[in-house]
Amino acid sequence: MPFNYILTALLIVGISTIAYGEGEGEQTVPDHVYPDLEYALALSQSSTDIEPKELASLIQFVGSRPDDSSMNLKERQGASGAFYAFSIKADLAHVLDYVYNPDIPVYVTMPSSLWQHEWLTPHINDALKNLPRKVESAADIRLLRGRDREVITPDTNTGGYYEYNQNRIVTIMPGPKGPVLISVSSQNDLSEVGKKGCVVGDDKDWNYLYSDETGLNTTGLGWVDSYMYHAHSVLIYVFDSSASVIHVGSFKWLNAGWSKINMVKSSHILTGIKRFAGDFKTVLEAPGLPDAQLLAEKHRQLLQSSKQDLRRMVSPYLQAMKESGASKVNANPFKSLLASGKYLELMSREELVKVLLLEYVKGSIGKKPLVQVASSRQAVRFD
Repeated sequence: MPFNYILTALLIVGISTIAYGEGEGEQTVPDHVYPDLEYALALSQSSTDIEPKELASLIQFVGSRPDDSSMNLKERQGASGAFYAFSIKADLAHVLDYVYNPDIPVYVTMPSSLWQHEWLTPHINDALKNLPRKVESAADIRLLRGRDREVITPDTNTGGYYEYNQNRIVTIMPGPKGPVLISVSSQNDLSEVGKKGCVVGDDKDWNYLYSDETGLNTTGLGWVDSYMYHAHSVLIYVFDSSASVIHVGSFKWLNAGWSKINMVKSSHILTGIKRFAGDFKTVLEAPGLPDAQLLAEKHRQLLQSSKQDLRRMVSPYLQAMKESGASKVNANPFKSLLASGKYLELMSREELVKVLLLEYVKGSIGKKPLVQVASSRQAVRFD
């Protein structure tokens, strides 16, 4: 499942406000990797079986890249692109247990990137549950293919957030030093029009507000009808069993803006990948991360709570948002929504649960939550 980790990198800036250059002397992904990338992307658009040999160069490239290395990608169908490499100290089963587990929402491991995710082909959920059991014997190639919907978190610059559908494949196959996991997504249909969101405080605190008002939440661009025109992602996890480390490579292309003009540069996309990668590592490498089964059970407990109880639990969280002093919170639409109580009233069950489950994760891994969510059935206490 997860997912289009950096579409949150949509740093759509005003044409005359900030000029981002691509930087001189930046490296570009070598030519021999592109045929493999195109093959991977084509798989998400077709029903053909996978041929692992067609991805050998791509897997070798990701497995050999040093941590925190980045490169530009050649433009693809008018979309800018970037590549970033990092690593996770874990085995692949750990990633599958948390990231590709349909019982654990994607925002748990991608809190600054994704707000919502769902498979539009529900049979994928049952297939995903079997993936951890298959990873040890990766002689068998597993290929899952479907369509999903994502809603990203607000952009750190503009506050804009977007909803879109895309085609996706998830596959496991043998690699040179252990199994390899690949997730490929392609968004070819126009996204919903961008709406105004808000990052409250430090982005690393994972506190966000959302509205149904269209436009961008930044001075001079509130009127803009912005869209993600299309986006493509190839995310590869290459497990080295001898070192118990996963080498991760993220390849992203994005075409987004307004008036059919792409406002996204490779530097914006790289910023977004790093935003995803930092929090992804923080969660998955955290010693205090609850066991996957416990986390899934906490999610079920919260979903079974009455909406009245959920609102009562979330109310102190929104009060903290209101008192944060953040300039965007003290301006409309959020000022009026919070002051009137309408924000809480309009939150869906899933939105209420998301706040509480993420607060639970924060408390578990050493971050400071705004409400304390207990690990027992006494779901929440708050000051």
